[in-house]
Amino acid sequence: HVAVLDVAEEAGIALQNELNIKYNGNKVSFIKCDVTDKEMLLEAFKIIKENNGYIDVVVNSAGILDDTPESYEMAININATSLITSSLHAWNIMHKEKDGLGGTIINFSSVAAISKLLYVPVYSATKSAVLKFSTSLGDNIHYSKSGVRVITMCFGVTDTPIIRNTAKVFDKSLTAQSLDKFKLQSPKSAAKAVIEAYKQGASGSVWISTSDKPAFNITNVHNKSIELFNDYVYN
Repeated sequence: HVAVLDVAEEAGIALQNELNIKYNGNKVSFIKCDVTDKEMLLEAFKIIKENNGYIDVVVNSAGILDDTPESYEMAININATSLITSSLHAWNIMHKEKDGLGGTIINFSSVAAISKLLYVPVYSATKSAVLKFSTSLGDNIHYSKSGVRVITMCFGVTDTPIIRNTAKVFDKSLTAQSLDKFKLQSPKSAAKAVIEAYKQGASGSVWISTSDKPAFNITNVHNKSIELFNDYVYN
């Protein structure tokens, strides 16, 4: 069973009905939820657990791009704070030392966390937070006790409404020039990458999905970059 959480009620119900017809049964449920509302988010978890007995996989995919002075705090709340809240709650539910059975958390980051995108400093900061949080929570020191895998997906420019918010960037003059560097990929490619990472990914692993290429495990490169900085920190 798949539960979909979103603020867009009409679209969510339509998706629920479409998928239930396609897959012949009550396999999808929609719950209206503003992920920035902690009480609403945790209540959604409670409903899902009560209705289905257990939660095996949590995919934290909510995200917006809005670096404007009026709305950047909302971007931080949606992209980072709510993702951390959801992850920690899921981790506690699934934790083997807390009566859980283990499970998987997949968190959506971005190439903005591993490259330099000057026109979206706030968005880049939120996605860097996702990467750092997820790799830390997913480290084997935690996984060995919890049995909960945490996998990070770094997406390139994907054909979703988020890339059409060019008016919401920090510096509009840099947007077109910067986006020209990327090859637009389809949502289908991104979805396939998530499935591949779920099948193959170890806890704490980092994956990239860009330019319609297959999912690529970049954990070793990420870890080497940490080791290089550790040289300055500890030596």
